[in-house]
Amino acid sequence: MTNGAELGFLLDPTLEALFAALVSRLDVHLFIEGIFVVVLCYLLFQKSYKPRRRGDDLTEKEIDELCDAWQPDPLASGPLMDQSVPRKEKLVTAQGDSKIVIDGIEHVNMSCLDFLNCLGHKEVQDACEHAIRKYGVGACGPRGFYGTIDVHLELEDKLAEFMGTEAGIIYSYDIATVASVIPAFLKRGDLVICDEAVNWAVQNGLDLSRSYIKEFKHNDVADLERILMLVAESEERRSSKALNRRFIIVEGLYQSTGQIAPMPEIVELANKYKFRVLLEETCSFGALGPTGRGVLEHHGMKSTDVSLICASMSGALATVGGFCVSDKAIVSHQRLSSASYCFSASLPPFNATAALEAIRLIENDKPRLARLRENTKLMHKELVDATQSMDQDASDSLTLLGDVASPLKHLYLRTGTDSRQKDDATLQQICDLISSDARIAVAVSDFTPLQKRAPKPSIRVTVSAGHTAAQISQFGQALRKAAAVVFNGRAS
Repeated sequence: MTNGAELGFLLDPTLEALFAALVSRLDVHLFIEGIFVVVLCYLLFQKSYKPRRRGDDLTEKEIDELCDAWQPDPLASGPLMDQSVPRKEKLVTAQGDSKIVIDGIEHVNMSCLDFLNCLGHKEVQDACEHAIRKYGVGACGPRGFYGTIDVHLELEDKLAEFMGTEAGIIYSYDIATVASVIPAFLKRGDLVICDEAVNWAVQNGLDLSRSYIKEFKHNDVADLERILMLVAESEERRSSKALNRRFIIVEGLYQSTGQIAPMPEIVELANKYKFRVLLEETCSFGALGPTGRGVLEHHGMKSTDVSLICASMSGALATVGGFCVSDKAIVSHQRLSSASYCFSASLPPFNATAALEAIRLIENDKPRLARLRENTKLMHKELVDATQSMDQDASDSLTLLGDVASPLKHLYLRTGTDSRQKDDATLQQICDLISSDARIAVAVSDFTPLQKRAPKPSIRVTVSAGHTAAQISQFGQALRKAAAVVFNGRAS
């Protein structure tokens, strides 16, 4: 059948009409497939190309010379690593009940976070021994892969009940707890405002979350409100509000300063500017509050006033691992989204048992908490008197940082030097003198070069419920004497 193009060629036999008639007879699909076949054949029969690599024209001698001259960069380097101070390991052979045996010599322990002396308590030790005989020493699997033991669930329920929240979740490694909780709820584009003195575990969690982070001055509520107002003003200028999660992250009792967070003001600002609050209570859990429930109880607040509470169990509970308490939805989300919970072997059953017994001890032994509060006040007064009585005309002296109600104190050099190593060595000399003269163990606070902001060198002093008034007084005298020797070069 003759189409229109062919008829046009017959009526007007020109070159244009001939081309139009030929095209009208072509199948379009066949034409395109033909082009693909031609391109494919071209690529298959192309000559292979080998890129020229740098050094192909070097002789064997030149290659050997380059290899001999190459110096690899050190694995551990950088300005912070250069500030790190090597320490001599001290061998501990026994500890408990505010005592510790170091290098074969018994000392009064004023350097650990066992504020309630649960570590050496007989009931805790007996419960752990029973758990080891029943379950062994490990779970050998993550919680979702046959690693959940009945004591894990019992501990989670007990923590939630003790803290007054809907649910709880435990982790097998304390420093990975908050570092896993933060990225489970925050991602790139979310906003975090945190205190500049938060510990390394929080810093690590923030890095993993890749959130946008703003820091406010340590315990400075006015500076926190300034940042919140800037965020609010920025939102008002935008045509559409950002749909992101927003958190304020603080510690209840700061590990690096011994100061207590002003939680009423922080929570008030969080509610005003529509932020959630994540509270890290490693040092405040078991140490603050009339019944040891932490900084919120210390301020007369409820655990539900914040969104999440995280803490290590290596402090007042004298075991390992960590926990997070919150409402059921937030806890359930972590069971599928928290890396440490999903992929780490679960907490050994005897460690969970130790935490359970420690919580029962806190609940039932009210005088133990009362002794801790009394000793905390005595230690604070002793340190204030000791630092104020030091010779201000000496080469240096010590200043105290830490709230009255805090069982964790820090002693800093009043002036110090520009060298962290020198300041650290001076403080270590004081610790060594206290150890040799009074048989009291205190330590210079360490830091990791991974920290964004390394705290100033300090002597960390802790007090527990097991210390006596005589031991606290003896420490104050030993501190005065050691400082006089180091700063004045004389005994007093």
